[in-house]
Amino acid sequence: MRVAINCLQVDPSFVGGVTTYVLGLLEGFANAGDGCRFLIFVTAENQHLFKPFRNRDRFEVVEIADRTFSLKSKVCRATSLSCSKALHKLASNMFFENIRAVMEAESDIVYTPTPVLRYFNSRRPTVLTMHDIQHVHHPEFFTWSRRVSRRITYGLSARYTSILQANSQYTKEDLLRHFRWLSPKQVQVIPSGVLVEKFAAPAAVGSLCERYGLPDRFLFFPAQMWPHKNHLTVLKALKQIETMRGAKIPLILTGEKYSAATQIFKFIEEQSMSYVRHMGKVPFEDMVALYQKASFMITATLHESTSLPILEAAAAGTPVISSRIPPIEELGHVLQLNFFDPLDADALARLIFALWNDENTASAQATHNREHIEFYSWENSARKYVDLFKRVLNS
Repeated sequence: MRVAINCLQVDPSFVGGVTTYVLGLLEGFANAGDGCRFLIFVTAENQHLFKPFRNRDRFEVVEIADRTFSLKSKVCRATSLSCSKALHKLASNMFFENIRAVMEAESDIVYTPTPVLRYFNSRRPTVLTMHDIQHVHHPEFFTWSRRVSRRITYGLSARYTSILQANSQYTKEDLLRHFRWLSPKQVQVIPSGVLVEKFAAPAAVGSLCERYGLPDRFLFFPAQMWPHKNHLTVLKALKQIETMRGAKIPLILTGEKYSAATQIFKFIEEQSMSYVRHMGKVPFEDMVALYQKASFMITATLHESTSLPILEAAAAGTPVISSRIPPIEELGHVLQLNFFDPLDADALARLIFALWNDENTASAQATHNREHIEFYSWENSARKYVDLFKRVLNS
């Protein structure tokens, strides 16, 4: 079975959830893709991300030689702002006809791991991972142009793909509620994965602490500074602990500065929270060491399809404090997590303070999660993808 993996829309300038997802899944295919040949289609701008797969069995990295690809993509995005699905569909099919022909000539099925299709006239069966439809639930987090673009491109993608793949049962149900023409059989759930071995292998924690001057104990919050990551609830909870309990619990932030950054840093400065430190973007090896050194990993997200940081923390043996939202509650069916209402800073303050002084519970949860994280290995997820591809072809 020849599987084309359309990575043309993987953004080389953004190291976030989707990029981590794509690269992790490819590693899973390397170990669980028996009987498959994977052709990874990339652009000149993002091809460096896929260099590790160039000389590996089962893989071929194919760079699309189209110097106008970026320009065509921008024009297509402009057509989406017309609010005309017909115009956007026409432009996409016309501009990317050659790319469609190249990908489909080399493959039996086309899989797109980024959330929208590049064209809408495929002659091959298609599988698309639509990670979430956050713009439907939190339009306030998006500019007008992004909302319009998403409404057009997501709607067309849901209409013209053979199968949508969701990362959680919640996401499946959400897609079915919003795209009412879909049948339940057209949306298949495959959980996200994690590179268990890389996060479980002992990291250079001592070296990390020395180089960065880290405190002995800290909370770790790895997240890009987007509004839905909800940093302020965590900051308010820690400030309350300082005010009410007299305890300054250190917090380490990683992730790049996006639209919520100004508000986050303003709060930290105004509240004199010198025990909160932003490290920005750090190398992968240091991320692993941060997970392993942290007393707890914390996430306060308002909307996700799943949570890769939770899986990474579980593999690293770090207990987790998480907002209670449906897709993360699904992770709690396998992993032991500490939940809080994502908008209740008071409850979070009580939870953090109780856990901070209860190392036995933290240790027990970390042990449980290490023993059960294999369920979420990328190898396990990749097998489910391969089974899905086979079912789609056979049907």
